[in-house]
Amino acid sequence: MSSNSGPKSNLIEIGALWYSTKTPGVMTGKLGNARLVLLPNNNKEGSQPDCRIFVAPFEKQDQQKPRSQQPRQQQQDDVPW
Repeated sequence: MSSNSGPKSNLIEIGALWYSTKTPGVMTGKLGNARLVLLPNNNKEGSQPDCRIFVAPFEKQDQQKPRSQQPRQQQQDDVPW
């Protein structure tokens, strides 16, 4: 990760997000040992936010249970936690 966005920037990069290839509008990423998921607010009214950010513990691929052993609700979710 870069520590700034330009030669005179005071911005510090703390993470990055990628668009999901499975679910349009959803972005996922990593921040330290946490998994980030950004979901668009499809039911936005008035001054509500455009999107919401969720955090979950990060699990490495080799630590995850096979899909057949995961609870049914989690199998239906396209977002990998």
